[in-house]
Amino acid sequence: MKKRISDNIKLFLYPALFYLLNLASNWWTRLEVYGKENLKDISDGKPALFAVWHGKLWIPLFYFRGQNYLVLASSSRDGEYISRVLRKYGYQLIRGSSSRGGGRALLSLVRRIREGDSVFITPDGPTGPIHKVKPGTIYLQEKTGVPIIPVGVAIERKKTFASWDRLNFPLPGTRATLVIGEQLILPADRPREERLLIMEEALNRVEKKAAELL
Repeated sequence: MKKRISDNIKLFLYPALFYLLNLASNWWTRLEVYGKENLKDISDGKPALFAVWHGKLWIPLFYFRGQNYLVLASSSRDGEYISRVLRKYGYQLIRGSSSRGGGRALLSLVRRIREGDSVFITPDGPTGPIHKVKPGTIYLQEKTGVPIIPVGVAIERKKTFASWDRLNFPLPGTRATLVIGEQLILPADRPREERLLIMEEALNRVEKKAAELL
């Protein structure tokens, strides 16, 4: 009984703290955004796959709020914590993981993309390895044909956590840049391994550009 009460408290407290901290840190960050012109088709109602490295998620999570983008969230308890935050920001959720419902979740994403929904993804999540695109992202693009939009982030003053993704947290009063890259269609006639590398290179390019513009 005590454990159940403790779990319920955590289920309320952790998402609330995460949400408030994300709000506050984005409020104190002076953000400059580049590449908004690459969103024109999306503004006209066409779907896309927005991709950002897991460790750079903190600022884009706030910036892209309120757009009804789809997110694949783990079906684990940690996934429930982040899901509650995502709902507050107006994201739509599909729950699943590689071990519990991930295949069905990907099929659900394919269906929703074909119906016109855009998806916000972290290609190296949820557990890494860092900056290595997993096949699920390639599968979504392969089955739907929608463009991938790589997103890069650089933060001037930050705390880098010792997590697998090296999560970047903006410190008070810092500057940051967010780069929205050009739309990317992976060549369907190339081996999947090559397409994974093409996407990794696209994400690393916008990361480099964000750092140069900082």
